Amino acid sequence: MQPRRISELVIDDTVVAYYAVRKREVREYSKGKFVSLEFGDASGRIAGVIWEPDLFCLNDLEEGMVVKVQGRVGEYNGRPQLAVSRIRAAADEEYSLDDILPHSKQSLEERRTRVLNLTNQIENSCIKRLVMSFWEDQPFFEKYLNSPAGKLWHHAFIGGLSEHSANVGELALRIAQGYDFLNKDYLIFGGLLHDLGKINTYYGRAAIDYTDEGRLVGHICIADVWVCERAAKIEALHPTLLTKLRHLLLSHQGEYETPVKPMMPEAFVLYYCDEVDSKLDAINRIRERQGAGWSEYIKLLDRFLYFDDPLKE
Repeated sequence: MQPRRISELVIDDTVVAYYAVRKREVREYSKGKFVSLEFGDASGRIAGVIWEPDLFCLNDLEEGMVVKVQGRVGEYNGRPQLAVSRIRAAADEEYSLDDILPHSKQSLEERRTRVLNLTNQIENSCIKRLVMSFWEDQPFFEKYLNSPAGKLWHHAFIGGLSEHSANVGELALRIAQGYDFLNKDYLIFGGLLHDLGKINTYYGRAAIDYTDEGRLVGHICIADVWVCERAAKIEALHPTLLTKLRHLLLSHQGEYETPVKPMMPEAFVLYYCDEVDSKLDAINRIRERQGAGWSEYIKLLDRFLYFDDPLKE
């Protein structure tokens, strides 16, 4: 039987495939213990359940593990659910991470080109040197190009960080076309580097999750430290300019979950561009998954969403 991608599964399908365990919880019911799961691959996610767990399921099965699963797709609370009949840990040679983790639809070279094109538009030599110091560090640049920008909500895929960052920078420049008082160098700097710390915030072996540093320090503070360290090596970079650049990073999440609120015009632009791109990526993912009509209730947006059917217009 050919392995099935999660996005292709329908009710009553019989499945033999390799998936990542995204969530695992042992629960109790009238007949004993069962295991509630969420499986994931590069195409999507599906709930899972093991009604008669063995010792492996109860003691050794862990989140982040890649497993070989056999089961049947049913339905629970209106959603597909994979009832597992057999499960074991998968050996590394049995699967490819390209099949397990979602990836950007843009190629690595496309994302690299977008980032460098934005950088080349920076006119201030000190700001450009600061940004280029990250890209000239090839191992660091490769991590930037291949890191996710989120765990679940937005750009939660390999390459998501560079795709999202280029989106924010380009969107900010389009806004600047209508407001000549905005400093375009600030906007490019903030767009490209505002989420820089997410390189150390997430890890993605078989599922994207938080690192200890990501939870305890956070991506904003991580990026601020990195920028200050590299800026210290650029003698011509005035402390006042560095303070402004730091403000763009430290305030980019707006009113909440941020060390300071936006207090520069460019900081407001970056905040709103970040909001637009992150929200639209999440909304588009919901649209692709469920199609036209009303969505399920989206807790993070505190609302339902409605999507037009272009075929009926």
